[in-house]
Amino acid sequence: MHAQRGACWRNSECEPNSRAGERATVSGKSSSRSLSRSQRPVSRPSAPPSPMPTDLAELVGRIHHGIDTDEAMRWVTRLATEDRHQGSAGIAAAADYVAGEAERVGLVDVEVLDFPADGRTAWWTFTAPSPWTPRAAQLSVPGRPLLVDYPRQPYALAVNSAPVDREAPLARPQDESWPPGAVVVVSTVAELTAKLLTRMRREQASGFCVTARPDLPDHSGRVELPGGSDLFGLSVLPHQLNALHDAHRRGERVRVLVDVDTTPARMPVVVAHTPGRAPASPLSADACLIAAHLCHPAPSANDNASGVAAALAAGRSLAAQPLNRRVRFVWGPEFAGLAAYVHQTLEAGEPLPSMAVNLDMVGEDQQQCGGPLIVEHGPEYLPHFANALVEACVRSLPPTARSYSSAVGCDVWAWRATPFVGASDHAILADREIGCPAVQLGHWPDRFNHSGADTLDRVDPQELRRSAAVAASAAAAVATAGPREADRLAHLLTRWTARRMAACLPPTNDPLAAARLTRRWQFGRDALPTVRSLGADEGVIAGQADLLAGLHRTLAQAWPDAPQAAQKAPSLRRNWQGPFNLRALMRAADAAGQDWLQGQLAIERGRFYASAMALAQSVDGSSDAVSVNRTAQLDSGLQWEAGFGERFLAVMETAGWLEQGKRP
Repeated sequence: MHAQRGACWRNSECEPNSRAGERATVSGKSSSRSLSRSQRPVSRPSAPPSPMPTDLAELVGRIHHGIDTDEAMRWVTRLATEDRHQGSAGIAAAADYVAGEAERVGLVDVEVLDFPADGRTAWWTFTAPSPWTPRAAQLSVPGRPLLVDYPRQPYALAVNSAPVDREAPLARPQDESWPPGAVVVVSTVAELTAKLLTRMRREQASGFCVTARPDLPDHSGRVELPGGSDLFGLSVLPHQLNALHDAHRRGERVRVLVDVDTTPARMPVVVAHTPGRAPASPLSADACLIAAHLCHPAPSANDNASGVAAALAAGRSLAAQPLNRRVRFVWGPEFAGLAAYVHQTLEAGEPLPSMAVNLDMVGEDQQQCGGPLIVEHGPEYLPHFANALVEACVRSLPPTARSYSSAVGCDVWAWRATPFVGASDHAILADREIGCPAVQLGHWPDRFNHSGADTLDRVDPQELRRSAAVAASAAAAVATAGPREADRLAHLLTRWTARRMAACLPPTNDPLAAARLTRRWQFGRDALPTVRSLGADEGVIAGQADLLAGLHRTLAQAWPDAPQAAQKAPSLRRNWQGPFNLRALMRAADAAGQDWLQGQLAIERGRFYASAMALAQSVDGSSDAVSVNRTAQLDSGLQWEAGFGERFLAVMETAGWLEQGKRP
């Protein structure tokens, strides 16, 4: 059985006067709970580990073959039953379940770190979630059948909704005035602006109903209110919205019930390791971190029960391998949970692992959900071999079929490599200030994301298996590498860099192609020394660097007249704490800046997020605004209209997040 919250968790470092099994919590730090022997799940016996293969394709094939998809789908199924909101009883239960399963599959030093979920504690600019556990929500027109019924209608209750139990009048945003306690019927999420929410509070509305996913007529979409909100929100289906509009025209009232628990809660983060050697000294790093966020409303099968399950599957595989270095695992609430963990780790003077793989939305059925497997590179400003290694692991996956003659492997699934975006936990790790190279595996697009349609039948067990195998293989390759494998990795990195450089060649419509060629060469050149820690020969590193330099000289001749950028304005320096946090910037911006940021998000959310992250991360303390703008476009693979980058940087500067340095 898995350990339950509130059961006796053993901790050898309990402080006097603290509750059994828990350390006292001070100023946002965590308490720690470890599984007692009586609570540890019984693991199935395993054969002694066999020697690790030295060939990457053989390694990937063996790990892929050993992934148990039935077990992985049982994990997904169990997690999908919980409403895993960040400061809820549901995520606490999910964390305890994952901790128990982590020990059962052979991971060690398993802990559940409990951080405050008080809506106030902050780690850099990331604020703890408010305590909020939803129980039920219903809405009906008196005398008519029940219209909305949560949790039977998943995602129907807006996150952080306030409790309410009353009969209330209906209103529309365009009405000149609203009666007190009104439920505002909002047709689209585009209308649900900060200005409208402010009016609701000013005119003492109870809450609102809105259709978040009109493209999914049978499923509610995610709606989120700020923590501690005094409003409730319901995400209704199109036919439910029409019924409310009809009721408003008839002058009818509605009966609404929202039952939530806001008593004090904790934010859990699960940490585990592979067995074997701990780092030789406090300054030594684990080989790799595998992370998967634990949160989101039920069912959220792909986002992110699939990632949690893939990490557990990778853990089972790695626990049975003879590793030379440990691999670390972290499961917790997205952004806030990992920010709390990383902040505490660094504050304690402990090193982060040498690299990371983040698993977010890794189990999609590609045909149903509409997107390929995405290998999202670590950022260009953080050169490392991780990008090349993870891509090589994907390429080494056993083919699902073969051609008629069997000469060629064939697949019915697709994958793509993309530039760094940072829309998940890997953004915390890969931020300039933290500096842990992080690659993400996931899927996009996904037509069912953040909706009640993210159900178990959208998960492809074989896709989940592939993602788990790639993460485990990349971690195993680093954790077992010796000098010979490190030399091979240097050659692999050179080949990967050469392909990226060659992709810049004409014919191309990319006006930054010449600069992109140089940027990619510099990444490969500066990534080569990162294999030194694995024992690569200095001569091999130098030789591969020379090869890339020669290739760059040759390919650069395709643009003999490429202009060289010159810096003329003062440099820009970061003036915010910790990893970049777009939500925190939006809170810090002035009214005009907030309106502009909200407007950009409404136009195209994903593109704006990627652009904002790239601009913020291109602020390196030595580049001026023109150079920052140019580098951000190079690194994101995006091009934006004149004035966009300058406006975003101006919003940051007005908010106090940037400061100007000296002129060059």
